Amino acid sequence: MSESRRFTSADRALVESDIIEVLTLGLDIGSATSHVSISKLTMVRGHNRYTVSNTEVVYQSPVMKTPFGGEGRAFIIRTELESMIDESLLKAEIDRDDIESGVVILTGNALRRQNARQIADLLASFSGKFISISAGDRLESTMAAFGSGAVQQSIGSDCLNVDIGGGTTKISRCVDGKISELTAIEVGGRILQFNADGAVGHAEPNLGLYTSDGQLPEYGTALESQELEQIVDRMANTILDTVRGRDLGDALRLQLITEYPTSGTVVLSGGVSQWITATKPADACDDLGERLALKTRDLLQDTGYTIRIANDPIRATVLGASQQRMQVSGNTVFISDERLLPIRNAPVSLVTVPAEDFDQEMITELVEESLSKALFSGDHGLRVLGIDWLGSLTYSRADAFCNGVIEGLKGLNTPITLLLKQDIAGLIGIHFVEELNYQKPVICLDGLDQVDFDFVDIGEVINQTGLVPVVAKSILFNSGSKLS
Repeated sequence: MSESRRFTSADRALVESDIIEVLTLGLDIGSATSHVSISKLTMVRGHNRYTVSNTEVVYQSPVMKTPFGGEGRAFIIRTELESMIDESLLKAEIDRDDIESGVVILTGNALRRQNARQIADLLASFSGKFISISAGDRLESTMAAFGSGAVQQSIGSDCLNVDIGGGTTKISRCVDGKISELTAIEVGGRILQFNADGAVGHAEPNLGLYTSDGQLPEYGTALESQELEQIVDRMANTILDTVRGRDLGDALRLQLITEYPTSGTVVLSGGVSQWITATKPADACDDLGERLALKTRDLLQDTGYTIRIANDPIRATVLGASQQRMQVSGNTVFISDERLLPIRNAPVSLVTVPAEDFDQEMITELVEESLSKALFSGDHGLRVLGIDWLGSLTYSRADAFCNGVIEGLKGLNTPITLLLKQDIAGLIGIHFVEELNYQKPVICLDGLDQVDFDFVDIGEVINQTGLVPVVAKSILFNSGSKLS
């Protein structure tokens, strides 16, 4: 391998890297609406790792209705989303190349569209240098909890985020600045939409959970106000039952959470919650959103919960996407060939290196066991190991570890790619290449707060810093739903 292609940031002159600013983009394609948020993250180095010290929203696009087309609104119209991104960058006076990282996230009933995955892939390549694609209830719940402010509010206490979107509702319990539990349910304000004359315009499959006969109303029919109220009442009570830890059958998309005490605070967010703010939408509501927002708030309050509405609730998910999903490596990374980056859609297998003595065989067994439990396959056979290194780093431990990893990955067509919590990536990478003369590509990144992801995207080295962005994500399209 030529020396010109080798990168080890410990040997590289870093320019003004104690404080760095990174522009990130979030695009939320939801059941009801879509919108863009561009944020500037200020990251400060301390003890060889970087933490976000400040987030500033640079630009937020107007909220537009998600553009569905085709018979039964079966497709998402790509060109309209592309235009929204272009217009946002133009108004923010930002070039595409200035965007270092970000997330395109499809949520709720948008995941049911036939071209959802293709849309995400196209927009990820269209929208900038390193835009990660994400989809799935678990990640959306996490983003909403961060973007709504519930995670921040829970520092030193306990609160619950209920994010009611157009197609699904995400619920996350936040304790002392961390998410302890989360779930998602088949409740959304836009699962029934009306035409201008008030007749049924469109119904999503999950509406059948709340109609009296379990069937979807036909297009053009008029529903009695009493029937509408019964549908909304069932939906709001499903939210309450989730908060209280009760089984919901087909309405549950993820695992149950434990009952949240009635003395607690509930932070409401999501597009539906916009209807109970002082800045509710100017246009008349053409779906169940306003009714559902009012009923859910009143039901939770009557049960005893303290209710707080998130600031700008409709943007909670996209703010979380643009501000919370990126980590950056420490600056002691090792990358044997920068041409390997970016890496997309790589599944992560967690390996905990024990504090006590170990040998090569133990590491090989740990790697093989972790890979055997993997739920997902990566594009082009990619595999990433998330390493939690307990104990000290000595030459003998490094040697046993590196040899064990090589043996554990034997037969797989993948570069050795390690994400480490501890700041030892440079030393581990050098051991592979210099001590063991390992000829295949090696990527070692450290300084990461979390390494037990489902998937990661790993970006290119940020100019003049030696840092590498890492985005944790899920790409589980239409995951969790028990409905066709």
